[in-house]
Amino acid sequence: MSHAIAACSVRGDVENTDKDLKTALISWLPTTPRRIDRLILQALLCTAPLKAKIRRDCGLYLASRHPARATMGSLLDSVCVHLLQPKPFEFVNSVSNAAGFHVAAQLGLEGPNLFIGAGPNVWKHLQALASLDLADGLIGQALLVLIDEDGEFEAQGVLIEGPSRAADFAELTAGIDVLQLQL
Repeated sequence: MSHAIAACSVRGDVENTDKDLKTALISWLPTTPRRIDRLILQALLCTAPLKAKIRRDCGLYLASRHPARATMGSLLDSVCVHLLQPKPFEFVNSVSNAAGFHVAAQLGLEGPNLFIGAGPNVWKHLQALASLDLADGLIGQALLVLIDEDGEFEAQGVLIEGPSRAADFAELTAGIDVLQLQL
């Protein structure tokens, strides 16, 4: 049985610029953080629409197969190829949990904030981490987020209030209305 109470899925492609993503985000968040990268924008896009149902004691469990590729590529090019100091924007946003930091700040989350590398069965791993904190009473809700980008991108967020063992996003969100955004 799933304990999902709200979910959002955002799809786009490589032609969607960061400016396009930020423009779409403005309809959900009146003020958006400055100097954020594509991964952070995608994470905010799939979680901001859920803000009205999220409590402060919510934990955030975010996964992605890759860090923001453009940010990481620029950082590595600056440091490894040109032997320069990294730009503050590149350095700060190269930390894997930068996306989680911005999501938590924008949504007012006070629970745990974890980032994991996404692989097979990522939804089960996110649920397992959240289930431990839910069972311990550390949090009352968990926000599970997956960012998948390979040319096209899909950013998915699910808000749960209890343990679940769903195999994937579709199974996790069965029985609830999922907000579907196409950019």
